Amino acid sequence: MRQWIAGVTAASVLAAMAMALTPKGAVKQVTRLVCGLMCALAVAAPVVKLDLGSLSAGIAKYEQRAREITSQAEEEEKMLDRTYIEDRCRAYILSKAASLGAYVKDAAVTARWDNEDTVWYPWTVVVSGGYDRALAAAIEGELGIPADRQEWQTDG
Repeated sequence: MRQWIAGVTAASVLAAMAMALTPKGAVKQVTRLVCGLMCALAVAAPVVKLDLGSLSAGIAKYEQRAREITSQAEEEEKMLDRTYIEDRCRAYILSKAASLGAYVKDAAVTARWDNEDTVWYPWTVVVSGGYDRALAAAIEGELGIPADRQEWQTDG
């Protein structure tokens, strides 16, 4: 950057001196044209010296980094979706238990990824509290978690 500024400054000073020393007439017009080209080349020197190979490699590096960041963001979004599904299912179970009058202290739902449909769905549940047949049926009917993937943990 420092060399470029020095080059532009030197070209400008040299052009000013040439214009001041050149007599009026056709010679001055040619001098003005040559000085203008010289200043334009000094300003454009970084572009002229641009290493296209390095530029291409730099762009490829930034594209790869952008893909990595996008992939990471998609994975984080996927995990947030999983947590959201698990939390909503837990809230449903606790609400349903309360409406049925079932003794349930807590519920932990584990979601599973479906590659075909590309969604999370409830897979297993661990219910802390007394077993309740109506709640177990609701969990199976509403959340799709069959009895063999429901675990009921009773106190003591």
